[in-house]
Amino acid sequence: MNIRFLAQSEYFNGIHLKDDIILEKEYEQGDFINLPKVRYYLYFLEENVRKEVMPHTDKVDIFHIVDCQYDSEYLYFTEYENMLGEGYTFNIIRYNINDHTHTKIISLKDNINLYPDNKEIKIYILDESNLIIQRALPKKSENGRYVGFFDFSLILFNFVNNKQILINEENLTRNGIEYIIPYNETSCIMKTGYSLFENNRHELLSKEEAAVETLFVLNIQQLISDLQLEQPNLVMNAIDQAYYDTTIVSAKILDNFLIYSKYNYENDDENIIFYDMDSKGVYTCINKTTSGESLLKNATVIDSTPYILSKNSSGTQFFNLILNDVDTTYSEDYDIRFINNNTIISTYIEKSIFGKEKEMVTIHKFPSKKVILQERGEYIGAVASNSETTYIFLK
Repeated sequence: MNIRFLAQSEYFNGIHLKDDIILEKEYEQGDFINLPKVRYYLYFLEENVRKEVMPHTDKVDIFHIVDCQYDSEYLYFTEYENMLGEGYTFNIIRYNINDHTHTKIISLKDNINLYPDNKEIKIYILDESNLIIQRALPKKSENGRYVGFFDFSLILFNFVNNKQILINEENLTRNGIEYIIPYNETSCIMKTGYSLFENNRHELLSKEEAAVETLFVLNIQQLISDLQLEQPNLVMNAIDQAYYDTTIVSAKILDNFLIYSKYNYENDDENIIFYDMDSKGVYTCINKTTSGESLLKNATVIDSTPYILSKNSSGTQFFNLILNDVDTTYSEDYDIRFINNNTIISTYIEKSIFGKEKEMVTIHKFPSKKVILQERGEYIGAVASNSETTYIFLK
């Protein structure tokens, strides 16, 4: 277990990319009223060095770009060029976070005024040469009370050979791809169909307008091959589905588990489901007190075991879903803030003899309740570079 405290931090808004590398973004007013200019920074935690990515280019988050490659060494973003009266060109850049080289993989000309309210584009980077571009346009509900991005069209684009193929697969064109999460070198999780939980869509859309939501395990190269051959039915293993009275709210991958939240409107409860990607086993916990705030924050995996955290008057309980019992309870004095495998990071308030309160960050090794390391400081955030190394940011 390696713990490193990074003190005197003013804030932490980073996204873990790989190893000890964090991506941070800063926004400022740029050329566009509707979308801000963005600066990208790589924070190398071991060196405690922060470097701006290509500082002399103008960047904007106009497209939602997802890298579907596992443990990728690339960062993808959009730079823009003013074509002097002929609009703007948007270039998708692939930036190597290790050697800092970059390549322009695709250029798109578009009307910036359509974003973000009248057009949405998601770009899924599948491998070293292929990506999916999904365009979504606004569509009004039958009752006229809601407008969402429900009109989908997709293409497979080989940016090495500059070749594109229109995707006509019924599920993708009807329901759209909501997200893709890389799992290992060959496989990803894909969700098709939009969640009804967002923006209270269940109340605003009729049953006929709702999308069929499906979670798939897919082989990326098989997907590319099927799309290139224009197969009418894609080879994908469905894990679960939801439709209208149930909706899949969110998902994440921890260890070998796909963890997702499935809300049931009739029962007014939320199922937290752990799907073991190796054994195909399923573990479920029903949350009867959900109001949407909890989602997956209380679901974790410790030493390959699924747990649900819950609070009561005794403190924070760790409910083992395999044994169907509570393994241990941490005192209510400790506020559990972050978990990395069997490393538990919490905070508590220490009072001096003069009554002054000071925040302490503590480290436990699960399931022990004994504090094995502590540091004084205001907790801002934490990130795990791997299952054995955790970086903690203190103000």
